Amino acid sequence: MRTRRVSCTIAVLAALAAGCGGAAPSADAVAWTNQVCDALAGFTRAATSSPRIDRADPVAAVQELSRYLGATSEELQRSLTDLDAVGPSPVDGGDAYVGRLEEALRGIRAGFDSARTQLAAVDVSDPAQLATAVPAALAPLQELRDLPAPTEGMRENGGLSAASEQAESCRGLRTTGAPAS
Repeated sequence: MRTRRVSCTIAVLAALAAGCGGAAPSADAVAWTNQVCDALAGFTRAATSSPRIDRADPVAAVQELSRYLGATSEELQRSLTDLDAVGPSPVDGGDAYVGRLEEALRGIRAGFDSARTQLAAVDVSDPAQLATAVPAALAPLQELRDLPAPTEGMRENGGLSAASEQAESCRGLRTTGAPAS
């Protein structure tokens, strides 16, 4: 009878441990997850730095917005390139997570590139066009404010979540907070 109680207690503890993430992640899982988060670092820094806009100088304001969009788009491309290089995930569901992340980043990059193209067509000497064209070009980017932090999607997967808690680059992304999926 005592053996049965001990066995039941062990089974309950094992079930609780599995529900809380189970065993610690492997070194490979932490290293891979760290690479994923590291791939997002440049984009995170670029996206969370605000362009310095001088509203008194419309030409400089549009140029600064265009510079910011271009720099952020370049960092997005670097992130996509770096994500391609991380290789297969040692964590179940990791490859699917990276696929969703890449898709989201491509969509964000397309939005930045579109806004930059629209800004290039703005006649900065025409105040009426400035008043309508600049907000119209930047409107799709307003949605980026509502995007979760890059590591948020990892929390849906117990293995990735546990590995991201130990991965230095992921901890850095959580403190920076940036758009991504």
